[in-house]
Amino acid sequence: MRVEIEAVMGRGLLTEEPRPTEARPRPLWRRAIAPAASSVVAAVLAGYGAWTMKPEPARTVTRFSVLLPDGQQFTNTSRNVVAQSPDGNHLVYVANQRLYLRAMSGLESRVIAGSEIGAGVVNPVFSPDGQALAFFSNADRTLKRLAISGGAAVTICAADTPLGVSWDEQGIVFGQSGKGILRVSPNGGTPEVIAAVGKDEVASAPQMLPGGRAVLFSVKKTVEAWDKGQIVVQPLGSGERKTLIDGGASGRYVPTGHLVYALSGTLLAVPFDLDSLAVSGGPVPIVEGVRRFQSGAGATTGVAHFSFSSSGTLAYWPGPNTLSDIGTDLALFSRNGNDVQPLKLPPGQYSSPRVSADGKFVAFERTDGTQISIWVYELAGGRAAQQFTFGGNSRAPVWSPDGQSIAFQSDREGDLAIFRQRADGSGTAERLTKPEASVGHTPQSWARDGAHLLFSVEKSNQSTLWTMTVKDRQIAALGDIPAREAAFSPDGRWVAYQVGNPSAVYLEPFPRTGAKYLVPQSGGHPFWSPKGDEIIMNTGPTQSRVIAVTTTPRVSFGRPAEFPRIGRTEPNPQAGRRNVDMMPDGQHVIGVPTAGSVSGEQTAQQITVIINWFDELRQRVPVR
Repeated sequence: MRVEIEAVMGRGLLTEEPRPTEARPRPLWRRAIAPAASSVVAAVLAGYGAWTMKPEPARTVTRFSVLLPDGQQFTNTSRNVVAQSPDGNHLVYVANQRLYLRAMSGLESRVIAGSEIGAGVVNPVFSPDGQALAFFSNADRTLKRLAISGGAAVTICAADTPLGVSWDEQGIVFGQSGKGILRVSPNGGTPEVIAAVGKDEVASAPQMLPGGRAVLFSVKKTVEAWDKGQIVVQPLGSGERKTLIDGGASGRYVPTGHLVYALSGTLLAVPFDLDSLAVSGGPVPIVEGVRRFQSGAGATTGVAHFSFSSSGTLAYWPGPNTLSDIGTDLALFSRNGNDVQPLKLPPGQYSSPRVSADGKFVAFERTDGTQISIWVYELAGGRAAQQFTFGGNSRAPVWSPDGQSIAFQSDREGDLAIFRQRADGSGTAERLTKPEASVGHTPQSWARDGAHLLFSVEKSNQSTLWTMTVKDRQIAALGDIPAREAAFSPDGRWVAYQVGNPSAVYLEPFPRTGAKYLVPQSGGHPFWSPKGDEIIMNTGPTQSRVIAVTTTPRVSFGRPAEFPRIGRTEPNPQAGRRNVDMMPDGQHVIGVPTAGSVSGEQTAQQITVIINWFDELRQRVPVR
């Protein structure tokens, strides 16, 4: 129509203008065209408006699983093992102590060159542009940066093992035990504390909110379970911390206007307003069956293994719906791993089992979500387990050689000291050590002669070995050995201990002579076979390694061999203690079963992916 009108005007049909004093009737063609043009314009505008205002069709929500190839197994599972790139095109996971990259458009994953650092990779996160990763290296205790294409990993800063890491345009933020939330430039530098916590608090899972004016993170009391933790937000500068969720962990802000967090094995969502930093309405379960790390009282992480992209793709490691489903019972395993017999204990969270010298009893830690206590169970199964400690939190049981006493750590008197009590529970606990302020003492091993107790002294996240003569309470440093986990040999003449960075196990005579022997291909928390002819070391969450050892007339080692799957041997997070001990016959061990190991089903080594998850989230939890 416009073209026709312009053509008429161009032919000079409107060259004569009416005089001001003379009113002429409009030409007939003009009276016909005007309403037609108006109708066309109105129709065009209406059609354009209808097209632009038409609601976007709902996209299909798609779910599928990414199976880890044979020979791969998730490692360092006390921290996040899966990460999504911001654009959703790539997936990274931690397996076999290294990083694997999987393109979402591809069929196979590949090792990222530069991540094979031996002692473990922890907490990978993508850069905002998706071209690099930050992760923690257990080998030298540093945060590092690495291109997804591989290459040399660049050190960002020294740090303790982080309790959650995130990376955005504001920098890299991470949680640190006893310090709070720290931030550092991805180009390196000294981290700054942006959110401090109390001495009795643990903070994790930090995330800078859009705009960079506040940080979101999870916090709990040291002795509480993460399901009793809080999701909080703290404005930077002089702002006060504000609680958003009371009861949960691993909180994340989602660009859809939601706060997503974990409670037991379920992800919940609640609307969250960035301007007011407030949630509204009640939480709604959105994803069930997300794997959590042990989240009982005293657990340091309670991590929920999930990650999402800015484009709306969710990836998570599937697991049980409730923490009570997680394998934290105790079981007796045959050495070849073929026979598993659960102990007759009520459902609960158990760890750090230690067997008496005669093999009749086992002492262990039990958490109930508010307190950690030590219990004793008669392996004959004739009686129920008996609670051994009361008042405060007690950990790390160690039997005396004659089986008459148990040494343990307790905070019952305000510090982390070592106490001793008769194994039958009679009498009162006797204090053996008195640590300085901010120092913890943890019993490790009792020598065969009963006269010497080996213990660790922890201060400022550093640990050294000490000994005490039990009779006169005289203590002495065992040289300058920077180790946390150690054990006397059955004859009391040798000490095996673990040193980190990188993780390795050494032998030294006791008393010390200056000699020192590195155990070949070692790593993990060491303990001895009853005859003293083998050293067993846990090398992964469900893996151990055994090596024959001879100490006379000279020290020599056999060929290292993989110990059969005997349950979850990964140290428990409460005190860095191993979760397995050997029976006197040398053919059976007591440990914590992996999920489903009693029935023969193994923990799923796969990642579940949900495409267009944001659409499902908006539908299930509407935001005003």
